[in-house]
Amino acid sequence: MPQSPSPVFGVGDPVVCPAHGLGKVVAVERREVDGLARDVYVILIAVQDTSIRLVVPVQAAGVAGLRRPMNRKTAAAVLAVFREPRSAVEGMPVARQLRHYQELLTSGSPAEVARVLRDLLRLRSRRELSFGRQGLLDSARRMLVREVALVLGDTEAKVERRFEKASCAGA
Repeated sequence: MPQSPSPVFGVGDPVVCPAHGLGKVVAVERREVDGLARDVYVILIAVQDTSIRLVVPVQAAGVAGLRRPMNRKTAAAVLAVFREPRSAVEGMPVARQLRHYQELLTSGSPAEVARVLRDLLRLRSRRELSFGRQGLLDSARRMLVREVALVLGDTEAKVERRFEKASCAGA
């Protein structure tokens, strides 16, 4: 199966990394990688009071799952996920649920990340989350809320309230 070409980003472009969420390309530099001179993206991702600095070879951007932020149509589809009545882990043993949620998060798919966030918001409305589930909720929130806020031109707080309201309505 032919591999799709890596996306091309410029300095200042917003970019989504599957493991970390929305960031910004702050530089495109030439660096030595595995003994060869390669162009790399330097990406800054804000996380709470700090930031993560990622360096991704330009040629590996597609393999790393880097993508442009979703469009408005995809954002609407993400919001629709919160109204789906079924859980992403319905019928799974508890021991498998956390692993499945982690797999959904690392897929990089906005819809899959939304399913994790939806399920954990619903669960949190009924009882306190375990440490592991709370960590997954925080990751899903960080990965999705900022991107949807950017696309819709809303604040992160407003988007998060929309997610919470929609997830409770769909339960």
